[in-house]
Amino acid sequence: MPEAKKPAVKPEIKMPSPEEVKKKLAEVDSFLQKLIFKRFIGTFIDMVMISFPVLIITLPAFLVLPQKPVNLFAMFQFLIFLVAAVVMLIKDMPFQLGPLEGQTPGKKAMNIRVTDLAGRPITLMMSIRRNIIPALPLLVTAVLLATYIIPIRTIAELARLFIVMPLFLVSLAANIFEIYKIHTGDQNRRWGDVFAGTMVKHD
Repeated sequence: MPEAKKPAVKPEIKMPSPEEVKKKLAEVDSFLQKLIFKRFIGTFIDMVMISFPVLIITLPAFLVLPQKPVNLFAMFQFLIFLVAAVVMLIKDMPFQLGPLEGQTPGKKAMNIRVTDLAGRPITLMMSIRRNIIPALPLLVTAVLLATYIIPIRTIAELARLFIVMPLFLVSLAANIFEIYKIHTGDQNRRWGDVFAGTMVKHD
């Protein structure tokens, strides 16, 4: 007679204890907090790398370029801050520059990088989308400097009041919101990351 088949034994699923769950959650929280800290330090380094050359270039220009009858110094500053805003927008695009492989100096120092949701290098357009809000202060400064080129004082003052001031408030609120989203967003993705389809991860 054929032997009767023994019933298959279902593997026992061991549920983690509450203490193990708490430990794992604490580890995840610690990891995310370290990543947030690295992002802030990396961003600070990048801002210094962008702002320092602007100061170095504009200080001698203040002594050389005339401000009357046409404010050439303000015009020069306007162009410099526009260039700085463009650098801010494209800083996360894929590139190869010495030891930097698609990373800004700040992200390289912190050993983090920006990727798409599948872990691949991001595109130029994705970099522009994720950095629109961080670039706003530079763009608003450029607009402010443009008002000093306007020869009619009354129009210049009205432009600062009704154009520059609202843009400044929008820029301030948007950047505060970005900081809030880094702490509360899913996978600590700020609005720029959600808009661009990107995320920051350890290298």
